[in-house]
Amino acid sequence: MSRVLVIGDTHAPSMREGYVDFLLETYHAWECDQVVHIGDLCDHTALSFHLKNPKLKNPIHEYEMAQEQVATLVEAFPEATLMMGNHGALPYRWCTEVGIPTEFMKSPKDLWQLPDGWKVVERFGQHMIDDVIYQHGDRGRASAILNAKDEFKSCVQGHHHSKAGVTFFANKHTRIFGMQVGCGVDDSTLAMQYGVKYTSKSILGCGVVLDGITPIFEPWQV
Repeated sequence: MSRVLVIGDTHAPSMREGYVDFLLETYHAWECDQVVHIGDLCDHTALSFHLKNPKLKNPIHEYEMAQEQVATLVEAFPEATLMMGNHGALPYRWCTEVGIPTEFMKSPKDLWQLPDGWKVVERFGQHMIDDVIYQHGDRGRASAILNAKDEFKSCVQGHHHSKAGVTFFANKHTRIFGMQVGCGVDDSTLAMQYGVKYTSKSILGCGVVLDGITPIFEPWQV
C-alpha cells in the first residue's frame, strides 16, 4: 500500500513560484512514498494550435525558461510518474500533423532531462496504484467522479485547473472516489491570460491518496 503525492498541472514556465516548496511540505507532512505528476509538465505555448500572443511565439526561449522550472521539480522529487497531458504532447502532435514519425523526436525524458527515476505514461494512458486510476483528465468525461463511475474504480485527475476536491460514490457493493487535484500554475503569466474571460479561476493545490482508500485535496493557501 502506498502514500501518493499527486502534483497538479504545472505548465512550466508558468508554474507558480513557491509551488515546489508547497509540494515538498505536503509530501513530508503525509509521509508520502510515491509521486505522480498528473500531466502538462510544460505548456508549450509557442507550439499551441490556438491563437497566441505574439510575444509567446519563441519556442526556444520558452523551452529554456521551462527547463529551469522542471529542474526544480526533478531536484525535489528524483522519482516520479509523469502522465503525458495534452500540452506535453504538443511537439508530437505537430509531428503527426505534418507527417513526421515521432521516432524522429526526442523522447519526453530526453527533452526535459528527466532522470531514470521518472517514468512517463503516454497521452490518454492510465497509471494504477492500489487499484486507483491516475490519468491526466483529457480522456473520458470531464470530471473525476464520472470517470470513476464509468471505470468502476476510484479515479484521480487534473487537466481542469478550476476543479479541485473529492467526491465519493457508493452502492451496496462498493465505494469509490473521484479527485480533481487542481494545479500549480500562475494565472498572471501571459501564457495563462486566455483564462481572463472565464469566471472560474485556477485552484492551487495538490492531491494525496493514502493506501488507495483515503483521498485528500490539499489547497495551497497563497
